[in-house]
Amino acid sequence: MKYLISENKIDKIMYDYIVDLFENNNLGELNYKYNEDDYGNDLSDAIEFYFGDYGDGENAFRWYSEEYFAESEWEKCPIIEIDTEYENALNSVFSDRWIEPFKNYIKNYYQLEVKTVQ
Repeated sequence: MKYLISENKIDKIMYDYIVDLFENNNLGELNYKYNEDDYGNDLSDAIEFYFGDYGDGENAFRWYSEEYFAESEWEKCPIIEIDTEYENALNSVFSDRWIEPFKNYIKNYYQLEVKTVQ
């Protein structure tokens, strides 16, 4: 028996899976911390997302704006660097098709634009 699933439905399935992975899991709440300058002031050029306590918890991914990088890297920004564990989990289920739904998740939940996921 063959089933036809529309591309929109597949994207919704991937998006829901990503939300469950990062928002509805047994690791607790997904927290985030802004990059800080030498005086402890929050900077808007980088944000680290993690589960648990900062420094003791499990990293999930990091978001970087163009201000974080040298000008030669700006064309790829903003960038998300996803932790290998989560990248492998998503790749094992969806190959690399999860990237666009992941960008949508970041935009919808955290109001952050993403151009590159690595």
